[in-house]
Amino acid sequence: MTTRITEGRPVRAVGSGRTLHFTLSPEAEVAVLARMLYRDGYNDHNWGHITYVQPDGTILLSPWEVPWDEMRASDILRIDADGNLLSGQWTVTPAIALHLAAHRLRGDVTVAVHHHSDWGTVWAALGEVPGVYNQSSALVGGELALYDEYAGDVTYEDIAERNVLAMGDNVAAVLAQHGVFVLADSVKRAHQRCVSLEQRARTAWRVKALGPDKGTPMTQPAVDGLVRSTLSDKAGDRFYHAMIRREVLADPHVLM
Repeated sequence: MTTRITEGRPVRAVGSGRTLHFTLSPEAEVAVLARMLYRDGYNDHNWGHITYVQPDGTILLSPWEVPWDEMRASDILRIDADGNLLSGQWTVTPAIALHLAAHRLRGDVTVAVHHHSDWGTVWAALGEVPGVYNQSSALVGGELALYDEYAGDVTYEDIAERNVLAMGDNVAAVLAQHGVFVLADSVKRAHQRCVSLEQRARTAWRVKALGPDKGTPMTQPAVDGLVRSTLSDKAGDRFYHAMIRREVLADPHVLM
């Protein structure tokens, strides 16, 4: 059963057995991702950006001028692999250099998310990597890279490339004195990793605040097991779709 959008409101299908009853356009995927992540601490005004590589090689980009909590599908820009605007009413951010470097140097990257998240930026200020203290914090996958050489902002191509190269084949990084950077092969995976990274940063800081002898980090085998379970898609789309539904029900205009 398919959901129709009538007068800006979703009509919910019943009894289909699916967890999401409407299909998002690629532009809507970016807009909804921005709104979902805003709720989870990716809320530093309009300073963050999302890129999403399309099958034809063009790239969808969240615009510079629009804060993530008011993003709509019609706001999303389309650029080429060099960052030139192909369509859209807003401006291509100079910070696109970081994203373009990731897509150019990492063939496994379909989605890139950069922002100055609430708790991730605390660890960026410290120049440290937060520990893993609970299962929700363990779902980033791989090592969390730290790029601790702040030589200037990522509008410069050489600085952007150094940030990406420092990540190796890792999928997320803390950028010292800056923010966080998350890479993924899908919007769903990007959402999960961003949420887990911010939960990790928040929980680790709270444990750290209790004192140096407090808290027990998870063992690496336990973390690896959780990551394997996540990558196997054992939970399906339930978490991702629940968060999408929340945004669409709160404001159906996100899809427009």
